[in-house]
Amino acid sequence: MAKLPIRWIEARTYRHATEDEGRVGRALDFALPGGTPAREVLQGHFGNELVRLTRRLEENPSIRTAWERWTAAGLLEALATEADARVDEEGILHFRLDKQAAFEERWSLATDSDTIDVRVKLVAYPAKPESARRVAKSILAGAA
Repeated sequence: MAKLPIRWIEARTYRHATEDEGRVGRALDFALPGGTPAREVLQGHFGNELVRLTRRLEENPSIRTAWERWTAAGLLEALATEADARVDEEGILHFRLDKQAAFEERWSLATDSDTIDVRVKLVAYPAKPESARRVAKSILAGAA
């Protein structure tokens, strides 16, 4: 099987003061399994504690596993029509998963602000936004 043109995948989410960190961690594990997430304690606008959990995959087998899970769930097919809008100037494909659905082990693109943010760094030559968008369209179409 050919290597996916992906350098890394990163998912991050926030544990708000009213949430259980273990449950938020399980949602992140479902969305992007593999390894221990980085944990960063932050302070909210009103002084409340926030914890940012971030997981990053850089190894091809882990990237392929995540990509295949998302493909099987139909997530990537849903993104294919929006590829141009979802790839930024740095060649990163962005999408958000519903954090509550992920905790319940269901796949759902986010429709509100309580999310797991997913970023996929695409490998494109030349390293320009147009090339990255072309790569995104190609791999998202292949996932359909």
